[in-house]
Amino acid sequence: MVGSPILFVQPPASFDNTSPCLDDKQFGIGMLANAAWLKTQGYVIDGIHIPLMLHQGFSADDAISLIVAKSPILVAIGLNWVHFSRGAIETARRLRERMPDLPIVIGGQHASLFAEEIASSSAAWVNGVIRGEAEVPLLRLVEALSGGEGFPEDIPGLHTAHMPALPPQVVDDLDCLPVYSYRSLKPRPLQPDVAAISTARGACPFRCAWCIEPVVGRMQGRTKLRFHSPERVVDQIKALAEEGISRFTIQDNFFVGGDRNLVALADALTRRGIRPKHLNIFAHPDSFTPHGMSALAACCELGSIDYGIETGSTRVAAINNRWLDPDEVVERVASAASLGLEPYSWWMAGLPGEDDAALAETEKLIGRTMDVGGIPRWVSPLILFPQTDIHLHPERYGVRRRFEGFEDYAVFSEISLAEAVMFSEAVAHETAEASRDEITAAALRLRRFIVDNLQRLRAAYAGVTRPPDLVGVEARIRQSFM
Repeated sequence: MVGSPILFVQPPASFDNTSPCLDDKQFGIGMLANAAWLKTQGYVIDGIHIPLMLHQGFSADDAISLIVAKSPILVAIGLNWVHFSRGAIETARRLRERMPDLPIVIGGQHASLFAEEIASSSAAWVNGVIRGEAEVPLLRLVEALSGGEGFPEDIPGLHTAHMPALPPQVVDDLDCLPVYSYRSLKPRPLQPDVAAISTARGACPFRCAWCIEPVVGRMQGRTKLRFHSPERVVDQIKALAEEGISRFTIQDNFFVGGDRNLVALADALTRRGIRPKHLNIFAHPDSFTPHGMSALAACCELGSIDYGIETGSTRVAAINNRWLDPDEVVERVASAASLGLEPYSWWMAGLPGEDDAALAETEKLIGRTMDVGGIPRWVSPLILFPQTDIHLHPERYGVRRRFEGFEDYAVFSEISLAEAVMFSEAVAHETAEASRDEITAAALRLRRFIVDNLQRLRAAYAGVTRPPDLVGVEARIRQSFM
């Protein structure tokens, strides 16, 4: 091992906001993956999860003092989602005040979107922002710092106040990347038996007008979507299972591979005698046929699919470059439930083209999916992110942008979940059909519809041998939607 540690830090949403609008207690896969990468290159790595420290009663000063006491050669702060905006910058500021010469970089999905702005506006606190995948730039940085060369600025993917980022470089062969460990960051997760699994990198080939995934994928430096092999995914699951983790979720672009990916993963798990207690996969409604779903149901104790359905209006879906067949949605949800899987549904309000008639169609489709066992998990206003097609071409979609830069989006660090649900400060756009207040009201309308129709969900599971935890489901829905 070489020298002082490279320290990965998960910041809080905000040091002042104790009830963030999105969960800040999760472990970022990007940090875990990069920690594993540098460890295999012979470097000492360590990690601090500040939100979990705060949750366990430690103070902000305790967290910063712990980082300082480790005398790291480099601190890498994760800014993987919008609500960490203030916390990431504040963490860097507090560290810089305690250790003026400490090299600090920020990276992650949200940091990549605003790399130039963050590098410029926060130059007093951070040396640079890594745009895209971080394995190559972090290794180059650590090699230079370990060799006493100082902080280099001519590194692919690194954006500084003095130099725009050179084109990113990536590790081309995904399967040569090491498996990661949830023990890289401390304290332990609140749910120590749950982990997210990385299966793919690169741009999603779909072009849903609101979606950030194709944007971030292109920023990573990959020309197309690349998948880990099924065996490599199982290697990751096995390694985490040995840490006591039994429930796994796949939230990346795995679904793009359809039945082929899912069946291959299920076969690999079965062949190697690994049977997760729960395996959850995010997907489009048309991603998997009953063939793939059957494989999922057979390879784990409980399988679930989170369907991003978003709207019940075929017209709105078409406006936003999304395929939608309501009858097919109902059929796929019904198939999943009949196979013993738990099908969840996700919905949005505030899409371009969405008027009262479209909302009524969404209510109808929500009801139809509930009738066949679809469990509504979340309704949210559309968050319009930079560089998505709607943001780039608002006039094409009849949209007025309200948020532009990093500071605009940092409002997500400041508001609570209750405020995000009930008020419109965080609505980043208006459409030709709806103001920001009307978009918020539309989301509330869909939530109330779900609450008012929960009996349809109970009826769908009446007499089922192993029904989902409908009491817990209802409690979560009522808590989240009301």
